[in-house]
Amino acid sequence: MGKLSQLVILFAGALSLLSLCATASGPKFIVEGQVFCEVCRANFINRLSEPMPGAKVRLECRGEDKGNITLSLEGVTNDKGVYQLPVEGDHGTESCEVLLVKSSKPECDVIPSEGWAGKPSSRVTITTNNGFHGQTRQANPLGFTRKVALPQCKELFKELELTQDF
Repeated sequence: MGKLSQLVILFAGALSLLSLCATASGPKFIVEGQVFCEVCRANFINRLSEPMPGAKVRLECRGEDKGNITLSLEGVTNDKGVYQLPVEGDHGTESCEVLLVKSSKPECDVIPSEGWAGKPSSRVTITTNNGFHGQTRQANPLGFTRKVALPQCKELFKELELTQDF
């Protein structure tokens, strides 16, 4: 009975150590979003916008000092223009954003100038202390812009009662 109790204690200790190691790295998240080609140069998603497979994005998290990048991950969109970036650890005290890096379509490779460093971005909160359950964090869609708007955009702008110079 003494050897059995020692074996049980040893097993329980090993199990506790494995459990501690698994939680030491912190929570694991997936940052997910979509990249599209905005064919009308309107810089918002509309019925003519196209998903962009093969586009490259970057997730950057920054500490309190603006130049202090604490996390930088790159990913590529799938055939539906969707990317998924695996993130380890809680980044609740950092400011995290997804940025456009490179288009997969030469005719649609203009990055609109807005957001961080003059580029559009989507802010994401990567923490367990925000009321969201589960590990997936959704980023807002991001879009590259065509160099020249498609002809059917005139009709779209009429429908939306918007004026746009072509």
